[in-house]
Amino acid sequence: MLSQRPIKQAKTIDNVYGSAFYHLEAKDRTVDELRKKLAAKTDNQEWIDTVIHDLIERGYLKSDKKFAVNFVEMAFGAEKGSQYIRSQLKLKGIDESTISEAIEYIVHRDGICEMELLNRRLSNMRLESLSSDKLQATLIKYGFRSSDVRQAIKAHPVASTLSSKMQIKADKADLVKEIEKLARKLKGKSVIKRELQQKLIDVSRFDEEIEKLELDGSIDFYANCQLRLEKKRFDLSNSKDKSKAYAYLYSHGFNSDEIKETLS
Repeated sequence: MLSQRPIKQAKTIDNVYGSAFYHLEAKDRTVDELRKKLAAKTDNQEWIDTVIHDLIERGYLKSDKKFAVNFVEMAFGAEKGSQYIRSQLKLKGIDESTISEAIEYIVHRDGICEMELLNRRLSNMRLESLSSDKLQATLIKYGFRSSDVRQAIKAHPVASTLSSKMQIKADKADLVKEIEKLARKLKGKSVIKRELQQKLIDVSRFDEEIEKLELDGSIDFYANCQLRLEKKRFDLSNSKDKSKAYAYLYSHGFNSDEIKETLS
Protein backbone atom coordinates (compact mmCIF):
# COMPACT_ATOMS: atom_id res chain seq x y z
CA MET A 1 0.00 0.00 0.00
CA LEU A 2 1.40 3.39 -1.03
CA SER A 3 1.91 5.85 1.81
CA GLN A 4 0.31 9.27 1.41
CA ARG A 5 2.74 12.09 0.74
CA PRO A 6 3.07 14.44 3.72
CA ILE A 7 1.38 17.82 3.26
CA LYS A 8 3.91 20.60 2.70
CA GLN A 9 3.61 22.95 5.66
CA ALA A 10 2.81 26.62 5.10
CA LYS A 11 5.69 29.04 5.63
CA THR A 12 3.58 32.17 5.15
CA ILE A 13 -0.07 33.16 5.34
CA ASP A 14 -0.05 33.31 1.53
CA ASN A 15 0.54 29.56 1.52
CA VAL A 16 -2.58 29.17 3.70
CA TYR A 17 -4.58 31.30 1.24
CA GLY A 18 -3.32 29.12 -1.60
CA SER A 19 -4.40 25.97 0.17
CA ALA A 20 -7.82 27.46 0.95
CA PHE A 21 -8.47 28.44 -2.68
CA TYR A 22 -7.31 25.00 -3.84
CA HIS A 23 -9.82 23.23 -1.58
CA LEU A 24 -12.67 25.62 -2.42
CA GLU A 25 -12.12 25.17 -6.15
CA ALA A 26 -12.48 21.42 -5.71
CA LYS A 27 -15.95 21.78 -4.12
CA ASP A 28 -18.07 23.98 -1.91
CA ARG A 29 -17.09 23.50 1.74
CA THR A 30 -18.36 24.53 5.14
CA VAL A 31 -16.25 26.63 7.50
CA ASP A 32 -15.58 23.55 9.61
CA GLU A 33 -14.49 21.46 6.61
CA LEU A 34 -12.11 24.17 5.38
CA ARG A 35 -10.74 24.75 8.88
CA LYS A 36 -9.82 21.06 9.13
CA LYS A 37 -8.09 21.19 5.73
CA LEU A 38 -6.07 24.26 6.73
CA ALA A 39 -5.17 22.75 10.10
CA ALA A 40 -3.27 20.07 8.17
CA LYS A 41 -1.37 22.85 6.39
CA THR A 42 -0.39 24.90 9.46
CA ASP A 43 -0.72 24.94 13.22
CA ASN A 44 -0.80 28.75 13.19
CA GLN A 45 -4.39 29.31 14.36
CA GLU A 46 -4.17 33.05 13.76
CA TRP A 47 -3.42 32.52 10.05
CA ILE A 48 -6.30 30.08 9.74
CA ASP A 49 -8.78 32.44 11.45
CA THR A 50 -7.62 35.38 9.33
CA VAL A 51 -7.95 33.46 6.06
CA ILE A 52 -11.38 32.06 6.90
CA HIS A 53 -12.75 35.43 8.05
CA ASP A 54 -11.38 37.16 4.96
CA LEU A 55 -12.77 34.55 2.56
CA ILE A 56 -16.23 34.81 4.14
CA GLU A 57 -16.09 38.62 3.87
CA ARG A 58 -15.09 38.41 0.20
CA GLY A 59 -17.75 35.81 -0.61
CA TYR A 60 -15.39 32.95 -1.48
CA LEU A 61 -16.50 30.94 1.56
CA LYS A 62 -20.12 30.71 2.68
CA SER A 63 -21.02 31.24 6.32
CA ASP A 64 -22.62 28.21 7.96
CA LYS A 65 -26.03 29.85 7.64
CA LYS A 66 -25.69 30.51 3.91
CA PHE A 67 -24.18 27.08 3.26
CA ALA A 68 -27.03 25.37 5.14
CA VAL A 69 -29.74 27.36 3.31
CA ASN A 70 -28.14 26.55 -0.06
CA PHE A 71 -27.81 22.86 0.83
CA VAL A 72 -31.41 22.62 2.04
CA GLU A 73 -32.67 24.28 -1.14
CA MET A 74 -30.77 21.81 -3.36
CA ALA A 75 -31.74 18.78 -1.27
CA PHE A 76 -35.46 19.57 -1.36
CA GLY A 77 -35.09 20.27 -5.08
CA ALA A 78 -33.66 16.76 -5.47
CA GLU A 79 -36.66 15.31 -3.57
CA LYS A 80 -34.76 14.47 -0.41
CA GLY A 81 -36.22 14.71 3.07
CA SER A 82 -35.18 16.67 6.13
CA GLN A 83 -33.69 13.61 7.87
CA TYR A 84 -31.13 13.36 5.05
CA ILE A 85 -30.46 17.11 5.24
CA ARG A 86 -29.88 17.02 8.99
CA SER A 87 -27.50 14.05 8.87
CA GLN A 88 -25.44 15.46 6.00
CA LEU A 89 -25.10 18.97 7.42
CA LYS A 90 -24.23 17.58 10.83
CA LEU A 91 -21.39 15.60 9.23
CA LYS A 92 -20.18 18.85 7.67
CA GLY A 93 -19.85 20.44 11.10
CA ILE A 94 -22.94 22.66 11.11
CA ASP A 95 -24.77 22.95 14.43
CA GLU A 96 -28.34 21.75 14.97
CA SER A 97 -29.91 25.18 15.46
CA THR A 98 -28.44 26.51 12.18
CA ILE A 99 -29.70 23.40 10.36
CA SER A 100 -33.22 23.77 11.82
CA GLU A 101 -33.36 27.47 10.93
CA ALA A 102 -32.29 26.75 7.34
CA ILE A 103 -34.92 24.02 6.92
CA GLU A 104 -37.67 26.20 8.40
CA TYR A 105 -36.66 29.12 6.17
CA ILE A 106 -36.78 27.12 2.91
CA VAL A 107 -39.97 25.28 3.92
CA HIS A 108 -41.69 28.62 4.60
CA ARG A 109 -40.20 30.44 1.60
CA ASP A 110 -40.90 27.74 -0.99
CA GLY A 111 -43.97 26.17 0.58
CA ILE A 112 -42.26 22.78 0.89
CA CYS A 113 -44.38 19.79 1.90
CA GLU A 114 -42.22 16.73 2.54
CA MET A 115 -45.16 14.39 2.00
CA GLU A 116 -45.56 15.82 -1.51
CA LEU A 117 -41.83 15.37 -2.16
CA LEU A 118 -42.07 11.79 -0.94
CA ASN A 119 -45.09 11.00 -3.12
CA ARG A 120 -43.41 12.60 -6.12
CA ARG A 121 -40.26 10.52 -5.63
CA LEU A 122 -42.32 7.38 -5.12
CA SER A 123 -44.33 8.00 -8.30
CA ASN A 124 -41.10 8.35 -10.32
CA MET A 125 -39.56 5.10 -9.05
CA ARG A 126 -39.55 1.80 -10.94
CA LEU A 127 -41.23 -0.57 -8.53
CA GLU A 128 -41.36 -3.81 -10.54
CA SER A 129 -38.18 -5.38 -9.14
CA LEU A 130 -38.46 -4.03 -5.59
CA SER A 131 -39.73 -5.74 -2.46
CA SER A 132 -41.74 -3.64 0.00
CA ASP A 133 -38.78 -3.85 2.43
CA LYS A 134 -36.34 -2.54 -0.16
CA LEU A 135 -38.69 0.25 -1.21
CA GLN A 136 -39.19 1.38 2.38
CA ALA A 137 -35.44 1.29 3.12
CA THR A 138 -34.68 3.30 -0.05
CA LEU A 139 -37.16 6.05 0.78
CA ILE A 140 -35.91 6.28 4.36
CA LYS A 141 -32.36 6.55 2.98
CA TYR A 142 -33.51 9.60 1.03
CA GLY A 143 -34.33 11.26 4.34
CA PHE A 144 -38.05 10.75 4.79
CA ARG A 145 -39.56 9.71 8.12
CA SER A 146 -40.45 6.03 8.39
CA SER A 147 -44.05 6.84 9.41
CA ASP A 148 -44.49 9.03 6.31
CA VAL A 149 -42.92 6.34 4.13
CA ARG A 150 -45.33 3.68 5.39
CA GLN A 151 -48.27 6.02 4.80
CA ALA A 152 -47.14 6.87 1.25
CA ILE A 153 -46.60 3.21 0.33
CA LYS A 154 -49.98 2.23 1.77
CA ALA A 155 -51.72 4.90 -0.34
CA HIS A 156 -49.86 4.06 -3.56
CA PRO A 157 -51.81 1.73 -5.91
CA VAL A 158 -48.73 -0.31 -6.92
CA ALA A 159 -46.40 0.08 -3.94
CA SER A 160 -49.12 -1.11 -1.57
CA THR A 161 -49.28 -4.46 -3.40
CA LEU A 162 -45.56 -5.23 -3.24
CA SER A 163 -44.57 -8.35 -1.35
CA SER A 164 -42.02 -8.27 1.45
CA LYS A 165 -38.60 -9.82 0.90
CA MET A 166 -39.64 -12.63 3.24
CA GLN A 167 -42.86 -13.24 1.30
CA ILE A 168 -41.02 -13.33 -2.04
CA LYS A 169 -38.61 -15.90 -0.59
CA ALA A 170 -41.52 -17.85 0.90
CA ASP A 171 -43.34 -17.98 -2.44
CA LYS A 172 -40.26 -19.57 -4.02
CA ALA A 173 -39.75 -22.10 -1.21
CA ASP A 174 -40.22 -25.83 -1.75
CA LEU A 175 -42.37 -27.05 1.15
CA VAL A 176 -40.97 -30.60 1.15
CA LYS A 177 -37.36 -29.44 1.10
CA GLU A 178 -38.04 -26.98 3.91
CA ILE A 179 -39.64 -29.73 6.02
CA GLU A 180 -36.70 -32.08 5.38
CA LYS A 181 -34.19 -29.35 6.21
CA LEU A 182 -35.77 -28.68 9.61
CA ALA A 183 -36.24 -32.39 10.32
CA ARG A 184 -32.49 -32.89 9.81
CA LYS A 185 -32.03 -30.39 12.62
CA LEU A 186 -34.00 -32.83 14.83
CA LYS A 187 -37.13 -30.73 15.11
CA GLY A 188 -40.56 -32.25 15.52
CA LYS A 189 -43.67 -31.66 13.44
CA SER A 190 -45.26 -28.87 15.51
CA VAL A 191 -42.06 -26.82 15.66
CA ILE A 192 -41.40 -27.35 11.93
CA LYS A 193 -44.89 -26.15 11.06
CA ARG A 194 -44.59 -23.10 13.34
CA GLU A 195 -41.21 -22.10 11.90
CA LEU A 196 -42.52 -22.44 8.34
CA GLN A 197 -45.49 -20.24 9.20
CA GLN A 198 -43.14 -17.65 10.72
CA LYS A 199 -41.29 -17.63 7.38
CA LEU A 200 -44.66 -17.03 5.63
CA ILE A 201 -44.42 -20.35 3.78
CA ASP A 202 -47.76 -21.83 2.72
CA VAL A 203 -48.44 -24.81 5.01
CA SER A 204 -51.85 -25.79 3.61
CA ARG A 205 -50.32 -29.10 2.36
CA PHE A 206 -48.16 -29.62 5.46
CA ASP A 207 -49.98 -32.62 6.97
CA GLU A 208 -50.29 -34.28 3.56
CA GLU A 209 -46.57 -33.90 2.79
CA ILE A 210 -45.53 -35.00 6.29
CA GLU A 211 -47.54 -38.19 5.89
CA LYS A 212 -45.87 -38.95 2.55
CA LEU A 213 -42.38 -38.34 3.97
CA GLU A 214 -43.06 -40.63 6.91
CA LEU A 215 -44.58 -43.36 4.75
CA ASP A 216 -41.67 -43.46 2.28
CA GLY A 217 -39.13 -43.37 5.13
CA SER A 218 -37.64 -39.99 4.20
CA ILE A 219 -38.24 -38.79 7.76
CA ASP A 220 -38.50 -40.85 10.94
CA PHE A 221 -39.67 -38.60 13.76
CA TYR A 222 -39.41 -41.45 16.30
CA ALA A 223 -35.72 -41.87 15.48
CA ASN A 224 -35.21 -38.11 15.48
CA CYS A 225 -36.85 -37.87 18.88
CA GLN A 226 -34.37 -40.43 20.20
CA LEU A 227 -31.43 -38.57 18.65
CA ARG A 228 -32.64 -35.29 20.16
CA LEU A 229 -32.85 -36.93 23.61
CA GLU A 230 -29.28 -38.21 23.28
CA LYS A 231 -28.10 -34.60 23.11
CA LYS A 232 -29.03 -34.22 26.77
CA ARG A 233 -28.09 -36.26 29.83
CA PHE A 234 -31.32 -37.10 31.60
CA ASP A 235 -31.56 -39.86 34.22
CA LEU A 236 -34.73 -41.56 33.03
CA SER A 237 -34.88 -43.72 36.17
CA ASN A 238 -35.53 -40.47 38.07
CA SER A 239 -39.16 -39.29 37.72
CA LYS A 240 -38.19 -35.62 37.96
CA ASP A 241 -35.57 -36.00 35.22
CA LYS A 242 -38.02 -38.00 33.13
CA SER A 243 -40.55 -35.13 33.34
CA LYS A 244 -37.84 -32.70 32.28
CA ALA A 245 -36.96 -34.94 29.33
CA TYR A 246 -40.63 -35.05 28.27
CA ALA A 247 -40.89 -31.25 28.43
CA TYR A 248 -37.59 -30.90 26.53
CA LEU A 249 -38.73 -33.14 23.66
CA TYR A 250 -42.20 -31.58 23.57
CA SER A 251 -40.65 -28.11 23.28
CA HIS A 252 -38.79 -29.31 20.18
CA GLY A 253 -42.03 -30.28 18.46
CA PHE A 254 -42.35 -34.02 19.08
CA ASN A 255 -45.78 -35.44 19.90
CA SER A 256 -46.75 -37.57 22.89
CA ASP A 257 -46.51 -40.92 21.02
CA GLU A 258 -42.99 -40.17 19.80
CA ILE A 259 -41.89 -38.98 23.25
CA LYS A 260 -43.47 -41.89 25.16
CA GLU A 261 -41.80 -44.45 22.90
CA THR A 262 -38.46 -42.69 23.22
CA LEU A 263 -38.66 -42.49 27.02
CA SER A 264 -39.70 -46.13 27.33
